[in-house]
Order: sequence, then C-alpha cells, then structure tokens
Amino acid sequence: MSQGKRRYRVAILYKSLPQYRRRFYELLKERLEERDIDFVLIYGQPGHSEAVKKDSIELEWAHKIENKIFRFGSRELYWQPCTSLLRDTDLVIVEQASKLLINYYLMFQNQLGIRRIAFWGHGRNLQAHNASWSGERVKAWLSKRVYWWFAYNELSARIVRELGFPQERITSVQNAIDTQQLVSASEAWTPEKLAAFKQSLGITSDNVCLYTGGIYPEKRIPFLLQVCSRIRELVPDFQMIFIGAGMDDSLVKEAASQHSWINYIGPKFETEKVPYFKISKLFLMPGLVGLAVLDTFALGVPLITTKLDYHSPEIEYLVNRENGVMLDDPEDLEAYAQTVAQLLTDDQQLRILQEGCQKAKLTYTIEEMAERFAYGISQAIGKENPGTPRISKEEQIWQS
Repeated sequence: MSQGKRRYRVAILYKSLPQYRRRFYELLKERLEERDIDFVLIYGQPGHSEAVKKDSIELEWAHKIENKIFRFGSRELYWQPCTSLLRDTDLVIVEQASKLLINYYLMFQNQLGIRRIAFWGHGRNLQAHNASWSGERVKAWLSKRVYWWFAYNELSARIVRELGFPQERITSVQNAIDTQQLVSASEAWTPEKLAAFKQSLGITSDNVCLYTGGIYPEKRIPFLLQVCSRIRELVPDFQMIFIGAGMDDSLVKEAASQHSWINYIGPKFETEKVPYFKISKLFLMPGLVGLAVLDTFALGVPLITTKLDYHSPEIEYLVNRENGVMLDDPEDLEAYAQTVAQLLTDDQQLRILQEGCQKAKLTYTIEEMAERFAYGISQAIGKENPGTPRISKEEQIWQS
C-alpha cells in the first residue's frame, strides 16, 4: 500500500447504478471525506435482464464507463474498462460476481501486493435456482483470496465466515436504503391530500394492499394474482395496487384490464411511492424479498411473505409476527389469503405489526450503513486497526 502524506484513495466499481443506491453513495462520500479519504465511484450500464427494471440513474460526480457485455445463451460476462481510473488507489471494492472479468485482473494485482481488493456482496448466490454451478465454485474460491469483505448484513457475514474468511476482516454493512427520505415525504401527506389521491385512482375502500418492486419470475406474480382473487372473495371491498416493471408485468396489466379493483401503476421510485403506501394496510410479496422490507418498516405497512430459500439477505430483518409475517408453506394460497383477510379486518393484530415496523425503522438506516461501510474502509486501508469495534456517535458523545 502507498505510504507518505498523500490522501488515501478508495474506489468502488459497480456494473451499474440503481436509483436506490444514490443516497448511500452520497453519504459514503461524506463519511470518507471526514476521514481524509478520496472516494472514486465507477459504474456502467446494466445488462438486459436488469435494464427492464428501468431503475438506473447517473451521478455527475461519479465516473460512468461503457461496459462490454458478452452474451453466452442466458449468461452474460462483463468487461468494465476502467483500469486508468484505478491508478493510485489503495483499495478497490468490487461486486462478488464471477461474471465480472475485471475481478480476475484485480485479484491478480491483490495477490502480487499491488493494491488491496475487497468484495461487496451476499457471500453466495442466494437465488440458487439461477446460479451457475461453475460460477459459484469460482466465486467461493475467489472469495477467500480478497483482502477485505463488505458483507450485506450478518446473514452474509456468516456465509463468508463459513467459507473460511477471517472474521477480523469482515465488515457487516447492514444493507439499507434512504428510509428517512420516505418518512419525511410521508409526513407531508395530509388526510385531505390522501383522500383526493385515492379518489384519483378510483379507490373507495380502506382495505387496500400494495406490491411494489421488480416484476419477474422470482416475485411469484401468478401466485400473488391468484391470492388477490381469493382475498377479494373473503373481503369484498379489497383493492390491490401494483407498482413496478419487469418481464412479467404483462400478467399484471392483463389482470388490471379485467378487474377494476386491481390498479397497475407502473414503475415509481423513492418518494413517488409514498402515497401508495399511505393508502395501503399491507404489503404483499409472496416471492423474493430484498430491500423492499425496509420500505415497509419506514412507512408502517407490514410485509406478508412466504418462507423461500432464495430471499435476499435483508429478509433477516423481518421478525415473524412482530414487524411482518412469513408463512411456512410458500404454496399454500389459502393460508396466505386468510392471513391477509384477517389482518385487514382485525385492527388490533394489524396495529401490533405496525408498531413493530416503527421500531425496526430506527435500526435499519442508510446513515448507519454508510457509517459502517466507511469505518470498514478505514480499517481495510490501515487507518484503523482491524478488529477494533466501531464506536457509535452516541457513544462518542457520552464518552466525551
């Protein structure tokens, strides 16, 4: 690693820039500046399977590159042409992904001691049904040979430890999104504005549920649509809102064209989603759950999901029957519909879950994620001793 009085320089290289990461990168830049560390963010464009989500953005202060994408059947390999932007960097943080060809080049540099390389990821592909066997073997081999690990949360950190990576060089970043922005926007919606908003959508009932996110096979949209039909039988004034886009959105569009009680809105981002949450009682996502669970905490709309082996690491934040519900049998349509119907008509049970959401939103914040990430970077480049516990700002104030 470079020595002397010059400032440390750290880069994050990501294949694309989804909108939900904007605030995190802005906060991380601020936290690193406080530590006299220069931050370089490099990103490209998403591949075909991700582009359909329509959630990519640009940042003026970051470096945008043009990825070279090679397709082999359903698989994609990426070359990210950015070696000139990595000069004089003390640490390069990359996605833990075997399809990113530059990772192998950087790993070679890591082994030669030219610069330190860190992985940021889940530990393994939690969507095993989509995983390449050879790719996962390569990923596991590489994962033990980087200098540092930024794990999504404690679930991911356990996976990395099980690979044989040393605990003292793992940072659990507690993956999050900008929930404070959602909370602030929520407070601006008065009852009068919400009533007018509902009227504009043609919604007259209070028994409204919501789905928002990517619309693709792992989200189990056909199952959810069947569930909605059954809920409508149990709760005659039930109405459903779908927000998002993806390869399966035609299924939702067709259902909305046939049933006036189903509203398909299309993609909405960040605070645009807030009024739809405000008029909803429950968030229905029987398939893959990721960062959406944090939206439900921030806006007090409990999540109803099912137990699957391919949820993203953020599913660990859900505490069953406290801040959401996870049903054991993912194929039990009746149990799912009955659970939703009961919560829609039982204010006391619903209130328990809403209170759990309020508690959870104070824990899982993007500010905490940025602070954890910055502290881990500081340790990885030698500004803090590896293994030294981070002292929170509240503890610093108390000790002073």
